[in-house]
Amino acid sequence: MNNANVVYAPVRNTKMNYSIKLLLTLMVLIPSLIQAQDSRQDSLNTVYPGDDFSKVATSIGQFLKLEYGAAGASLGGAYTALAHGPQAMAWNPAGITTTLGPELYMSNNELYAGITNSYLGFTIPLGGGNTLGLVAQYMNSGDMEVTTLDYPDGTGEQFQATGLALGLAFARRLTDRLSVGLSAKMIRETIYRESASTFAFDVGSNFDLGIYGLVLGMSIQNFGVGSRFDGPDLNQPLDVNDDLQTSPVVTTRLLTEEWPLPLVFRAGLRMDVLGGKSPWFPTPIHRLSFLVDANDPFDAVLRGALGVEYSYDDMLFLRAGYKMKYEWPVEYEEYEYVLNGEYDLGEPYIDWNDNGVRDTNEDFEDGLPVKTADFTSSSWDSYYGSDKYSLRRFSIGAGLNYNLYGTKLLFDYSYSNYGILGMVQQVSVGFGF
Repeated sequence: MNNANVVYAPVRNTKMNYSIKLLLTLMVLIPSLIQAQDSRQDSLNTVYPGDDFSKVATSIGQFLKLEYGAAGASLGGAYTALAHGPQAMAWNPAGITTTLGPELYMSNNELYAGITNSYLGFTIPLGGGNTLGLVAQYMNSGDMEVTTLDYPDGTGEQFQATGLALGLAFARRLTDRLSVGLSAKMIRETIYRESASTFAFDVGSNFDLGIYGLVLGMSIQNFGVGSRFDGPDLNQPLDVNDDLQTSPVVTTRLLTEEWPLPLVFRAGLRMDVLGGKSPWFPTPIHRLSFLVDANDPFDAVLRGALGVEYSYDDMLFLRAGYKMKYEWPVEYEEYEYVLNGEYDLGEPYIDWNDNGVRDTNEDFEDGLPVKTADFTSSSWDSYYGSDKYSLRRFSIGAGLNYNLYGTKLLFDYSYSNYGILGMVQQVSVGFGF
């Protein structure tokens, strides 16, 4: 038998290379797909044939889409695969299975234009991997003045627009890697003395892929029936027959149109590159997680978010997020008036130096607009100052989780830039027993 020469070559550890490639691919591919869903529409939501478009203002219950909880808000909404504890019921009900004991979570958000929204969540483990949760979401527009055709400057009365959702959630850890959750909620909106009520369901799941520290989270929110507004201000007198003097005048009520709920599909991916579920740098002290989220609402185009969270000893948290597709291109056209040196009947001259006298260098304006240029800007940019709100897509925040004599104290804070709408701050506190 001939002896064969065996050559031993060093084997490269390709696991790290593949994981880095996978992370980069996900971080680039998903945002690229979201950006590809670009919507050509102007400020009046004009639809161009063949293009995707937004269905803004075609559903009720808009308060259900607000970012409840400072942790998720500071990540720009990239929270589907990371949501845990009572606040998870606003993002992915499967996340409440992380609850180790009874937990209470409260949050308050001061939005733009005097709008406030609040959140209250409570979860309790039932044993056997089962968890029960109670949740309340509330939005208030603040006081607004009642105006009528007879009193356009106001009647002296005040009214509010409010939204309320009360829900019950149940989640179960099916395996050590898969959790599912379901919540049912009653929804009620009011505007002055009119109201609309309905019910809806949220369904979610969390799946630990078991490779490269990846966790996949998905949820469908606000799946339910539509509703219409009804109330005493819709009552109208009706003369049954105008031709008969003795015909009775009856009270009728206008029937408003039914509107659907803002159905939202969320999909998120979490990757722990340090600590947590990371296979490369396991450590119980530090955790660094990258997050990618996509959410597809019924009444808007596909949107997305990127987030990063650093945790020290599961006690101190630093977070940052970036939103995508929460704005759209706006096409503008620029016009000029043609200037000439001859006077036409009724034509003014251009008083450049504002001295009240037409000088030799000041031409007459013939009043004919002529298109000179066009450009495309963002719906969040000012016409006179493009990129004035360049940090509008970013959000940052921090959190503190402290154990005090067996009671867990949680504090979260977020600071989000909403462009022309201003800065939005949210504060959340929680207690674990």
